[in-house]
This record gives sequence, structure tokens and C-alpha cells, in this order.
Amino acid sequence: NYINNEILTYNGTSWLSNRTLYWSTKPCDFYALYPYQNLTSVDEHHISIVTDQNTEETSDALGGYEASDFLWAEAKKVSYSDGSVSMKFKHLMSKCVVEVVKGDSFEGNIPDDIVCHIYNTVTSAKLNFADGSVEKDAMGERKTITMKKVNNERFEAVVVPQNIERSTPLIELTMGGIAYLLEYSLSFKPGYVHTITIVLNTSPDQEKIEISINAGTGNWN
Repeated sequence: NYINNEILTYNGTSWLSNRTLYWSTKPCDFYALYPYQNLTSVDEHHISIVTDQNTEETSDALGGYEASDFLWAEAKKVSYSDGSVSMKFKHLMSKCVVEVVKGDSFEGNIPDDIVCHIYNTVTSAKLNFADGSVEKDAMGERKTITMKKVNNERFEAVVVPQNIERSTPLIELTMGGIAYLLEYSLSFKPGYVHTITIVLNTSPDQEKIEISINAGTGNWN
């Protein structure tokens, strides 16, 4: 490789490196990955998403959600005479959105202490850097993901592409000190947003909440 895993930092206008980079005399293929990784293998680089994606960004670390959102791009056969290298990034993982909706019989407001988790998902994967494909780690441990809380009605999380069977809990919704486990079969696809809508309705005896669930899929742009 003419340049090996160079760190570039965006300054608001352009991408800068810590040293001066010179063009090859021949056309080059460019590959990029965000967030930056110390590559261990071009064919099978191991990556993992963060289990607590509700953590906030700090001065020296990304928030849990952004640190899990791996982006990849390529540009092939680019020559010096072509000018700036244009690279369009794509999401390697899946995105899960949980929308909480009050049904016609739900009384009051959704509690501020509402929390949402994703159960039984493998959080590690193998990345083929050459083509941007991601494969779930076959030996990876199934873990619980704390979703990023956008507000009381919306939660988001980055998920490794994989199939989830209906026989295992997928979503846990906790509010008012009560946890609700929801089973749902879902095929998380790379580069797609999977939206799960949860409708809450208060039962006539006011002692429990009835939950219905719907899902939809769209491109993650």
C-alpha cells in the first residue's frame, strides 16, 4: 500500500493528516473507515459496537451510539489529475429505532424514567475492509444494548446485522418501575433502519399496560 491506515481529521472544511501525503505517479484506490480503527486484518478486522449507546460524547471520546456507527467508503482508480478524492460513506451496521406511541386508552404521560433495551444480539463482527462487508461473529456472545434515548417517545441503537428469532425477547421497555419484555423476529440488514412502533394502552382495571408492536424497514441514508 502506498499509504497505510492514515489518520485524517476533519476541520470543518477539509480532511487533514498529521503529515504531508504525496500522490503516487499511478492511479490509486482509496478506502476509508470511521471511526478510526487500528486495523488487524484487511479481510477479517474485528469490530464491536458499544453496549451502552446512551453514553454522551466527551472531549476525548465519542458517545456510545456514534462510536458504534461504522462508516466505510471507497474510491478506485483515482489519479492526481482528477483533483480531490470524493468518497461516499455507507453505514455498515443496522439501525434500530423504537417509537413509543400512546394508544387511545392510555392515560397520562409516558414516564420520564422510561428506558429501552435490545436483548439477545451479538455485538461483535468481522469487517472485510476491501469490500465493506460485515459478518456477525459466529462465536460472539449475545449481549444487551441500552438504546440511545432521544426523548420519551424515541430510542435509537446501532445493531450488528443478524437474524433474531421470535422465541427470544428482543425489546425490553422499562417505565414506572415495571419492565415489559417483547418477543419479535427480525432480520437486521446492513445499511437499513428497522423501526419498531410500540403502542401503549391502559387496561380497564388500570393495573397493567397492554402493548402491541409493529415493524418497518427503510434505507439508512
